[in-house]
Amino acid sequence: MSLAMPTLIVSPSSLAARRAPAPTAAPSAHLRAVGGCGLSTGSGCPCARPCAEVDQNAPLMRDGEGVRFRRGEVLWRQGEPASALISVCTGAVKLTRRWPDGREMILDLVFRGQLMGEAAAVPGAVHATTAVALSAGRAVRVEELALRRMLREQPALSTTLLGLAVARQAAFTRRLDELNHGAVESRLARVLLRVGDEVGLKDSRGVFVPVHLSRGDLADLVGCRVETTIRIMTRWQREGVVETQREGLVLRDRAALEAAGQEQVEEAAV
Repeated sequence: MSLAMPTLIVSPSSLAARRAPAPTAAPSAHLRAVGGCGLSTGSGCPCARPCAEVDQNAPLMRDGEGVRFRRGEVLWRQGEPASALISVCTGAVKLTRRWPDGREMILDLVFRGQLMGEAAAVPGAVHATTAVALSAGRAVRVEELALRRMLREQPALSTTLLGLAVARQAAFTRRLDELNHGAVESRLARVLLRVGDEVGLKDSRGVFVPVHLSRGDLADLVGCRVETTIRIMTRWQREGVVETQREGLVLRDRAALEAAGQEQVEEAAV
């Protein structure tokens, strides 16, 4: 499988007046503001328990407003003008891309403390992906004009956004590697391990991933049919490797997942 890397797209009219985003059927076109969730002048974070990235994110989000989203809500669509930088406070968001042949794949997952929508810093830029909430959550959003004003006033903040853009490109590259190397079982094992490393919580059962990933989401993450992920996950659950729950997923046997991923990669390389 050979896929083109998504790139930042800038329209020829970037110096002209920006057109308003086309209306969509999803209510997500306008995230709902959260009353009393404005940024404070202290930590710059509205959360009762600030994330580990608060020192990095707060300067960028100082003029932002608190918003909330529902599970399944579309925060933006591929090809729409990039109009805001968003910092996820709670919940999770998937970034998907639809290819010309109709296939849709998940290119990245955004969790608590992570930023997305960095293209809003560039006049005329449009989103290379569609952002869909995997769970209900809250975020802080700073509109494009306010973001650009901050960047002019504090040029050092551009370094943070540049680092974010580089990290996003690296994530896309990693995803393409995952989609192109190894059998489906290997790719699925590596994806589950990576997500567990990013947001997993260790407990007596193993590693709990507090994100509901449907079988369709897993299929989009590894580039296969839904039926294939159902078959693999059912077998792993029967063998005690994973345990699916309504609120997330438990990785019970990390060693088995590591062996599945490594074994399949070695076979593909022979």
